[in-house]
Amino acid sequence: MQTEIDLKLLKIINTLFICGSVTKTAQALNLSPGTISYALNKARTLTGAHLFIRTRSGMKPDTTARELCLRYQKFTGTSQDTLFAGEESEKNVLSFMTYSPVEMMLVSNPARSEALSYHFSPYLSSTTERLSKLKSGEVDIDIGAKLPAEPLINNVKLFTTPVSLLVSGENKRYGERLTLDEWRTGHHAVWSVLIDYYCNDALKSQRAQQFLQERKVKMISGSIVNMVTFCAASDCMMMIPDYFTPLLTKNFAVRRVLMPEEIEMHYDCYCHFSNSLLENANALKVTNDIILHLKSAAIASPSAL
Repeated sequence: MQTEIDLKLLKIINTLFICGSVTKTAQALNLSPGTISYALNKARTLTGAHLFIRTRSGMKPDTTARELCLRYQKFTGTSQDTLFAGEESEKNVLSFMTYSPVEMMLVSNPARSEALSYHFSPYLSSTTERLSKLKSGEVDIDIGAKLPAEPLINNVKLFTTPVSLLVSGENKRYGERLTLDEWRTGHHAVWSVLIDYYCNDALKSQRAQQFLQERKVKMISGSIVNMVTFCAASDCMMMIPDYFTPLLTKNFAVRRVLMPEEIEMHYDCYCHFSNSLLENANALKVTNDIILHLKSAAIASPSAL
C-alpha cells in the first residue's frame, strides 16, 4: 500500500466510515457526492484496495479502510472507541469462498457454532479475484489453493494430500491402482477450477504434466458435485485430492482408485482470512474451530497430512 495519502483524503475516508454512505458524507463535509466519489477512487488507486463496498446496509469498510481511519484518528486525536463501538456485536455472518466438498464438511460439522450464519460464494480460480474479495471484505474466509502473500491477509496451511481418482462404483474395469495404459485409454472428467496439483519428484514432473495433457477428456466442469455425479453414472474418471474421497465415496456412488505410479501428484490446501476477523473475538474463535475441524479430517482421510 502506498502512503501518499494526505489528511484531506483520510478525513473523507474516516467520515465515510462513520456515515456509511457517500451522500451523508458529502453533507457532513459540505462537499458534493461527486467530490467524495472522486476522492474515494483516488484513495483506491493509492492503496490498491477497494476500501469500501456497497451493501444493503451501507458502505462496508475493508481492513485497509479501517487502518486508514485509525491513522487519521491518531493524527487528529479523535477517540477510537466511539468509531468502532458495537462493531463486534454486529458480526453475525461469516462469508466463505471454497470448494463444495468443504462447504459440505462445514455445514455437517456437529460442533458448528450457531452464533454465526454461513454464506458461501462460488470458488474462483483467479488468485487476483480471490485476494480482491478478501481485501474488500466480500469474503471473510477463503479455503483453497495458496494465495500470494499479502500484509493484510493471514493464511494457515490445512493439509497436504496426494491426488487420487474417482470412478463409478459399478465400474469393475479398474483395480485398486490405475495403470498408465488404463489412464491413456480411459475417459476423463476434468475439474476446471483446481489446477494446483504438483509432483514431488523433479524427474517425474515433466512426464506427469505430459500425461495430464494427453487425457481423453469427455467432460469439463467447474462443479465438483456435477463431475462426481457424472462419473458415478458413466465410465469416466476424475482426479480429486485424496482428502475429499471419504466424503465423496460416502455420499455418491463412486469409489477411490489410486493414480498410476508414473503420475503421482499432490495438493496443498490453505485457509486465508483478513485481519478484520482478528477484531472480532467470536468470529476469530469460529475461524479457529473451522481450521481445527478441517485439520482433524485430514488425519482421518486415507493419506492426507
